[in-house]
Amino acid sequence: MDFSNIQHRFINHKNSGYQMLKGNEGTGKSTASIYKTINLENNYCIYEEDKILLVTSNYTKAHEAIELYKKESSENYFYSLFSLEKDRVNIVSIEELIDTYSKAFRRKKGLAMQVIDKIKSLEILKDLEDEILLFHKKSKFLQKVTIEFVLEEILWIKASNLSKKEYLEVDRKGRGGRIKKSSYTREAIYKIKDLYNDKLIAKGYMDEYDHVLYAILYINNHGGLYSHIILDDMEKFTKGEIDFIKAIYKNMAHSSFIFVLNNEFNNKENSWMIKGRKVNTLGVDVKGKSFNFKIKYEEEKRKQVNTVEKYRYINLKNKGIIEFNIDTASNKKEIFEGNDICYNENELEDIPMFNNIAAGTPIEINDNIEGNFYIPKYWLERGKDIFILRVKGDSMVEKDICDGDLVVIKKQGTANHNEIVAASLDGEATLKTLNLNGDSPKLMPANSLYAPINLENKEVNILGVAIGIIKQDLSHN
Repeated sequence: MDFSNIQHRFINHKNSGYQMLKGNEGTGKSTASIYKTINLENNYCIYEEDKILLVTSNYTKAHEAIELYKKESSENYFYSLFSLEKDRVNIVSIEELIDTYSKAFRRKKGLAMQVIDKIKSLEILKDLEDEILLFHKKSKFLQKVTIEFVLEEILWIKASNLSKKEYLEVDRKGRGGRIKKSSYTREAIYKIKDLYNDKLIAKGYMDEYDHVLYAILYINNHGGLYSHIILDDMEKFTKGEIDFIKAIYKNMAHSSFIFVLNNEFNNKENSWMIKGRKVNTLGVDVKGKSFNFKIKYEEEKRKQVNTVEKYRYINLKNKGIIEFNIDTASNKKEIFEGNDICYNENELEDIPMFNNIAAGTPIEINDNIEGNFYIPKYWLERGKDIFILRVKGDSMVEKDICDGDLVVIKKQGTANHNEIVAASLDGEATLKTLNLNGDSPKLMPANSLYAPINLENKEVNILGVAIGIIKQDLSHN
């Protein structure tokens, strides 16, 4: 499947911990989440017990996600050793997941509860009318509002899994009626909520939000289960549902928890992430770990200008070849190796790049830095002073070093026989193979059109030894 640049970065990024993926409807968030799941399964399930959970807002979306996952994972789109472990991935709707753990809690406690609707909940609350009237004396607000308003507030508190302390201070953004923080009215409403809950239990009832609260109680005694979690359409979830998902998250160094949010906020009743509410109200920090799909995927494919530059890195020591890409439109320092590995800023080495070094007739040394080029640290020798020189000329073409290539140089003042060296020859720079056989050392070209350079009686300084070549692929432009 073809991905846009931003989708590709999201799927392959190595961020751990809490993250955010945002975008409007139709920008490919859910599809990208499936491919992210496959990437996590194949590359970031390090331990045998590592598992992945993808939670959707309804059964239909879960079914669609399962079908796409089965299709793409069977084709081993991201294949690695870790993918040999089966049954790591669980894709499920929030209703199914909550129901499973709510039932487990009730079975454990021997509770036979009847689920009631909002009409029945209102009847229960009306049975508490005498107790509620006692709070009216100190609260003019409660004197003015209806019993229906009080029920809606109680259900929102339960849906949001708010403790008394949290409710007293919470921003009731998007809710009707202004109730001051830390006020008597808030305390009164919370006490009425407790009375309502006690009445439910006494009658053997539970409302729709008790499912979530029971599920949380169960999982709190069992700890985290999933090393990686993706929560799709989080704008449709209550805070209680999100708290439950957080409770089953096994937070380790390599773990990840990704919130997927529709910027158009197509909320459901009592959803937490309404417009204007920030994700940090959930007690998480996604700063610097957020992706935003701004353009509808099909539109982006039509409009997108290819800003990805393709390169090959040739390791001269082991002759290994690594293909990698750099997105010049990105403001992040990132390198993508193949289709499934992304190196971020902490994993990259900034290397000064000089222009030019002659692979032909020696030219005057230019010690002006052209810029920096960053490549993964693990490609380089640790603790070595490295710089890059841009090649000018064709005297080394038989060594596959061509005009315009970038040569990675390990800075050192000596070299061994047959090593490719950057040398200063009578004040001019050149790139050649050092030949120490014979009566006098020579710098040997790799092109029959050029003659060897005899170093006898010449002022020569070895600048360094070539350890790698970076070649840009211009065929895609």
